[in-house]
Amino acid sequence: MQQSREMSSVPRPLAAGDSESLVQWNSDGYDRRVTAELGRAPGTESTHLFKEAAQRRNLSGDELAAAGAAREEIKRRAHRISELLGHVESLPLTADERSLLRPPYGRANHLPSPNRPYAHLAVHTGQGAVSVTPVWATTTGGNVVMSTVENRIKARATALDPMVALSVSAGIGNEMSFEVGGFARQSPDADRELIRALAGMYSKPKIGEHVDGNYTSWDQRERNERIRLEILAYRVRNELGDHPVHRSAPYVQELAPRYSDADLSQLPGRKSHDRFLTTDEDSPEGESDPREARDELAILGMTRRAKESEYRSVHPTYGHFACFDEHGLLRCCHIGFDLMDVEGEARISFLVRKRDSIVLRRNPAGALSVTKYSSGSVWLQSQGRIHFHEDPDMLRAALRRLESRYNRVHQRLALDLGMSERPSEDYMLATLSRQTVSSRYRETERSLRSAGVHRR
Repeated sequence: MQQSREMSSVPRPLAAGDSESLVQWNSDGYDRRVTAELGRAPGTESTHLFKEAAQRRNLSGDELAAAGAAREEIKRRAHRISELLGHVESLPLTADERSLLRPPYGRANHLPSPNRPYAHLAVHTGQGAVSVTPVWATTTGGNVVMSTVENRIKARATALDPMVALSVSAGIGNEMSFEVGGFARQSPDADRELIRALAGMYSKPKIGEHVDGNYTSWDQRERNERIRLEILAYRVRNELGDHPVHRSAPYVQELAPRYSDADLSQLPGRKSHDRFLTTDEDSPEGESDPREARDELAILGMTRRAKESEYRSVHPTYGHFACFDEHGLLRCCHIGFDLMDVEGEARISFLVRKRDSIVLRRNPAGALSVTKYSSGSVWLQSQGRIHFHEDPDMLRAALRRLESRYNRVHQRLALDLGMSERPSEDYMLATLSRQTVSSRYRETERSLRSAGVHRR
């Protein structure tokens, strides 16, 4: 297996119109001016643009003009970032890493295997907030590529801040995974070539054959431009063998943190806590629930005991957790998790090693993405604040539940922000509080309401 890759000392040629005198190549072969601009943390104006450009219905007058201006500015920034990324040397994935995104057993697509590996993409949405969602992905030229739609969160966020993190696992119940930190480069997919190729790998042959609630298939998205996202890695960590393998570009140490201590009080917070949907809570007695295949607890691999605030595991589902590391850079890690009741709230719970808890207390924003592989595009994201519990009895109970859920507390289950070390067994219990839940089910309901369609 390839352990590392040295950066080339030969700089890439500049695009037409750039001045050679503006480039400051160092002995490692990277441009300090370019990496300084790409690595700069976005200001509060980026957060304003991100919100102003969000797709909303029934805008008129000044609001419509402001949204249009914000979208044009975002397009301009995305184009500028794309130009800069042409001068950045990236780390290509190894053959072993690329193999996780290939269909198994030499097939042309991932169906009907339940082990279709999605990539989970984490983005910075401004002021230290993060979002992570599963995406169809493949590789080309050693880089991960994926498709999105203009003006969706992934497109807006990466145009305003190209720094992203990516987590890929080998499939449901599998501990093999790799993680990427990198920059996202946008380019138009006017002929929809990439999304058609991805749909051929991941999707049903005909839209009418979808049975997983994915009514918003790729061919039915809003009439906006399709965008190709290519992730240029500046560091990679894989868990494909007995020990983690880590490599990084020399300019990583010069990237600016995505938050500062002075900004932590401005992190978005919620006074409410979204609950997970269950058939017991939301279906009239005696009626079958058409949502059963995409119920949010089922996505988490959990179920709730009747008339009790207690949850039990059905499947050892893994999650992909997004947060910031000790350098303020975005991470997305493959972890084990559980669901527990805390003060009447159903919270995602997980283990964190004590050393990493110091970092996470400083910036408590976190998000977890989970995909139900056997049902296709059924996913759930929980965003919130990381809360630590000092009660040793709660920690012991959580360890026992995780041992039962995953058969044992594997060393890769805990959230580990180290790049090459194994986490020690000195754990802390953490939960996500002030939770905001988004899922395929909720997105479908919102879209149907927006279109004036009501479910019975």
